[in-house]
This record gives sequence, C-alpha cells and structure tokens, in this order.
Amino acid sequence: MNSTLRLQQGLTLVELMIAMTLSLMIMGAVGTILVTSNQAASVSDTLSQTQETGRFTADYMNRQLLRTGYDPAESGLQPFPGLCAAATDQRCIWDSAGGTGDSGDQLGIQRVALAGEDTAVTCYGSALTDSSGSPISTDVAVMDVYWVAVDGNNISNLRCETYDINGTARGTAGASFGSSQALAAGVTAMHVLYGQSPSDPQDQVLNVSRYLAAGEVTDWNNVYAMRIGFLTEALIRTEAPATERQYAVLNSAIYDYTDQLSRQVFTTTVTLLNY
Repeated sequence: MNSTLRLQQGLTLVELMIAMTLSLMIMGAVGTILVTSNQAASVSDTLSQTQETGRFTADYMNRQLLRTGYDPAESGLQPFPGLCAAATDQRCIWDSAGGTGDSGDQLGIQRVALAGEDTAVTCYGSALTDSSGSPISTDVAVMDVYWVAVDGNNISNLRCETYDINGTARGTAGASFGSSQALAAGVTAMHVLYGQSPSDPQDQVLNVSRYLAAGEVTDWNNVYAMRIGFLTEALIRTEAPATERQYAVLNSAIYDYTDQLSRQVFTTTVTLLNY
C-alpha cells in the first residue's frame, strides 16, 4: 500500500522548476527564430522593392536617353543644354556634389520631336500639344529635364518635364508642355557622368576616353555616352534594427544613413546614337 501511494505523489518542486526552465528556453529559442525570420522576410521584401524601382528606372532612362540629340533635319541642334547657374534653374544641367540629404544632379537633353511620329511625346509619354491643346503639326525642338525631388507625400521621386526650346508649339521659348510628372517613386538621388571623346568619331567609331562630371566637360559636342547612377530606397521600413550604411553613387559624396530603410545603388550606361 505504501508503495502505491508513493507512486501517485506527482512531481517534486525541483522537477517542476526544471521543466519550467526547459519550457522557457524552448519558447525563447522559438521566439528568437520567429523574430529573426520576420526581420529577414521584411528585409527581403523591401530589397525586392528597391530592386524593382532601380531596374525600372535604369531601363526607362536608358530608352529615353537614346533620343538625345535626335535631329533628322540636321539643323544643328545641340544634344545638351548649358549648365545651370543655380540649383533652382530648371532648363539646364545641374552638377551636384551629392551626399546625405542631396538629391543629386539634374540632367537635360535636347531633341527634335517629329509631328505625327512616335517622338512627338513628352518625357513621360504624353502627346506634345500646341497652345490650343491640339497635337503638334510641325516639328518641334524640345528639352527633356530629369531630376529627383520629394513630393507632397514626402516620397522622393524621379521626375521629368519637357519644354519647347524655341516656342514653336507653345508660343513662348522655353514654355513647358505641362507640369512635371513623377516617373518612379523611391529614387532618392541621381548622378550623371558624361563620356567625352578627345576627338571626333573616326570611321563611325566612338572613342570615349573618360567619364566626367558635367562641370568638367570641355566639349559637349564630343560627349557620346552617359553613365547614370541612382540611389533607391524602399517605401516602408524593415522590421530589422536600425543600422548605419553608406552609399556612393558614381562620383558622389557619401550618402550616410542610420535607419531601417533598405537602399541600393543602380547604374546604367547609355551610348548616344545621334551624333
């Protein structure tokens, strides 16, 4: 009888404490795994977002910039406008040092839009119209300007705007074909280097010897390529702890961040076809 009673007495306090300790250790390990997995998944998702933005932006700009200097009539149109005197100037090229808080360079290209052709569109794809709102009926020399700016929702975008260089369609030289439009959300900086050749093309062969910042170019007529870099960031924060990261976009100063946003740098090189 005594043996039976002893077998039914249950666990001792020590045994309960050991079981609880082991349970807590297992629960802590499982919790850590879940937190780590959640952080890794959120980082992966936001990196995918920055990659999608970067790839789209690089591909879009590559296709758009192939029109630089397009002038079928060979009227002497210059491929590039002049340099800006101030950062607030719009119809020109701005050369920025970059670095944290700076949106980078402003890029301007010039081309001829042919009436009734697929070139008769703005930099964001809308039809070019005259002052009465009708599609252009004559060829127009236009300037496409690209830059990065923060919108009213505090989202940084790559933007562009197209201008009537001579006022042929809009009636006033330098008039816009409409307000600027956002091309890609999540682009925080853009920097551009220009591939300059030391001489004119020989037998249709381009010889780009070096890539220069806009302020270093000595002969814009001998620029035959552009190298463009973008810094993209996710629109949502990750679940991972804030960490310090640094980025350089081509020749820019360092972009330094300590936060929970994923970022990446993308570059593309465009060889100009219309020289």
